[in-house]
Amino acid sequence: MKRYLAVVAAIGAVGALAALVMADAHTALFKGSTTCKMCHKLMHKDLVAGFEKGGHVKAMAAVATEGAAVTDIAASPSFKKEQVAFVFGKGIREQAYLDANYKVLPAKWDVKSKSWKPQEAGDGAAQCIGCHTTGYDPAKKTYNELGVTCEACHGPGSEHTAGDTKAILHLKTLDKTKQSMVCGQCHSIGKDPTGKFAFPVGYRPGDDLTKCFVDAKPTVTGRNQQYSEFIQSSKFKAGIGCTSCHDPHGKSGLEHQLIKPINELCLSCHAAKITDMKTHAPTAAADATCATCHMHGGEHFFNKPQK
Repeated sequence: MKRYLAVVAAIGAVGALAALVMADAHTALFKGSTTCKMCHKLMHKDLVAGFEKGGHVKAMAAVATEGAAVTDIAASPSFKKEQVAFVFGKGIREQAYLDANYKVLPAKWDVKSKSWKPQEAGDGAAQCIGCHTTGYDPAKKTYNELGVTCEACHGPGSEHTAGDTKAILHLKTLDKTKQSMVCGQCHSIGKDPTGKFAFPVGYRPGDDLTKCFVDAKPTVTGRNQQYSEFIQSSKFKAGIGCTSCHDPHGKSGLEHQLIKPINELCLSCHAAKITDMKTHAPTAAADATCATCHMHGGEHFFNKPQK
């Protein structure tokens, strides 16, 4: 009887270990957002709808995709239409273009001015692709899917779709630091430990980002480095995370995927000291928000405004 129980215990232990391996984001395979949406369009309709309207899913697209290019690329003064294979970005503010070898072409479209601007040419495979696709392998220069889709944040889903519903990362199960690292894998500036790539190599959501990315720790605001700035702020040190203010799925439809309008969001924490904008900043412009002074230019250091 004892021997039987020992065998059962051993089998159970092996099964538990196998379950851990099965749920490991480093061994699971990417299935693609189409597979995810088969169920979640029914289960979380608003979540999927918000995500499909956002910028993440359209971070990179084949130029032949209907509506991908926001301007007539044949009018570019710096490259021929036939050279373009991919568009970079949804085109909210600007849009860049890559050739079939992932080389960044030397012009971008500025949406606000409706004009072409110079774009520094570069190697997109080393500088850009890792944060504009899902499941990118820099050694093979292959990806699972264009755009930042479901598995970029929740991890590869093969075990999840095979029936183990727990074998997927739910960000709410992570502490705020690890949650923010999921955003930080792309919204940061720095290099992987080899110095070859401008994005983390081998990172999977839930990992410690510092193991595969060396943050540049900028001291001045720059584009697409929100996480690099934020981790130096007092708010991060106080335990606030990216998802405290932003909804990755964009269900609210608000700019920057905020969970509430700016002033309402800020006052949800600061109402004890600040009653309203007029009292707090009587000389501010009528359309000013908390971000006008405290996040000037989109900065995420959250420094006090200079007088």
